[in-house]
Amino acid sequence: MSEKDPIPNLPPEFNPIMPLREDLPQRNFPTKALPPILREMVTGIAETTGTDTAMAATSMLSAVSYCFTGMYRIQGKPDHSEPPMIYSFIVAEPSERKSPVIKFIKKPFVDFEMQYNLEHAEAFHKAEAVKKKLLLEADKIEKEGSKDVDQIAKLRTQAEQMGTVGRRRIAVDDITPESLIQLMGRNRSLLMISDEAGMLGNFAGRYSNNSMPNMDMILKAWSGESFFCDRATKETIQIPTPCLSISLAGQPYLWDNMVSNPIFRNSGLLARFFYCFPKSKVGTRRYDSKAIATAVVDSYNKLIDILLTRKFNAGDTEEKFLKFDETAQQNFIDYYNQYIEKIQLTEFSNCKDWGGKYHGQILRLCCVIHCVKCVLKNENPENVLVGADTLCNAIDIADYYKEQAIYAFSIGGVDQEILKAEKALEIIKAKQIKEGFQSALLKKCRNKIFAESDDFYKALKLLEEYGYVALDERETGNHKSAVYVYVNPKVFEKPSDDR
Repeated sequence: MSEKDPIPNLPPEFNPIMPLREDLPQRNFPTKALPPILREMVTGIAETTGTDTAMAATSMLSAVSYCFTGMYRIQGKPDHSEPPMIYSFIVAEPSERKSPVIKFIKKPFVDFEMQYNLEHAEAFHKAEAVKKKLLLEADKIEKEGSKDVDQIAKLRTQAEQMGTVGRRRIAVDDITPESLIQLMGRNRSLLMISDEAGMLGNFAGRYSNNSMPNMDMILKAWSGESFFCDRATKETIQIPTPCLSISLAGQPYLWDNMVSNPIFRNSGLLARFFYCFPKSKVGTRRYDSKAIATAVVDSYNKLIDILLTRKFNAGDTEEKFLKFDETAQQNFIDYYNQYIEKIQLTEFSNCKDWGGKYHGQILRLCCVIHCVKCVLKNENPENVLVGADTLCNAIDIADYYKEQAIYAFSIGGVDQEILKAEKALEIIKAKQIKEGFQSALLKKCRNKIFAESDDFYKALKLLEEYGYVALDERETGNHKSAVYVYVNPKVFEKPSDDR
């Protein structure tokens, strides 16, 4: 018998199918916990793009948090407060429409930035001229040999107090650590929003001359910790309270690389993020999906315009503290004492660094949700106590991200054999390969991840162990043998849920 001879259709026995990694959490994002307008926009984006609501909600929470950075902090107790900055990372395959989702959320921020700079262009030029004149006058007095040091100091101080004048920035995309420091020095707060999370590699030393990581700004800007940058060839940059909100999206391999990278894990950066692994709807999406209602888009864009106008008009004022009302305060204390602390060594056993910040993340969500609710009611957030309903909203959302984080850290850094098995299974499913000789499958499943043919054969062996295929070694003639592969029919069954 040769490999070309017909093979008897013998029903093989398959091992029970087991997932190659932990199962994706099935809980839906609690959209009802979002304030009005944000809730409707998230639902609209999900419907028109055919995506999980969690994707839009995650990016939106980070983006909206920027609107309150540098303005408010929420107080858990007298000696513990949290700023509103939210870092988030959406992990999804290339076909999951991450870019369209983020584009909807990002648009009003970009539009506001362009319009603001256009309307204030004359004022920017005037301020630059005034600052330049002060410095030139101080230089002139100094060069003339004047002993009036008080006047020279006065002129230079006036120029320095004007700070960096010129165009304002809100949203940044692919950026290096050095550029982030420069822009943060000019703007104090920024929103990093991108569908390419790979740019975080810039902070791990990708483009530095000595390949050294430069994580200080991105780490400190999460908590608003003062930042000082001294360089021998450049002027000193001092930022008392840098504020950064981050919304990133990337493919699963990026998460694998990040969680395996000691620079990211040991620095505490990964513990600062909310993670979202949205449920896939690929294969069930329709092109004639329902468009977002114009009124919903207009309401969202108007809300962002109002929030950004308030932020820019406030200027560099001191942060105002938000406080719980009596009921919410006691509820938060009880929730921490009776639940959060108890799961640190159980549910958070694989991500203790993330779990240690969990209660602070709840406070940040409270801050953002409370501020949005107040602005929608035309109230100043600092004049209204944070209620128990807002705390419940924040806990519902945080609980979703808790499950996502536990999943993220359980699958992160998976070994290469699993990755190769996943790739082989992905190709088998895409090409609807039902059976065939192992050598024939190799030709159909060629991929750069399989450097040698033996890499592919090992992947099939692992897939057999997990129940996805069955391997049958057969004699093919001349006392030679070959492996025939049967693919478990369950591999091609559609999920029974609504994913």
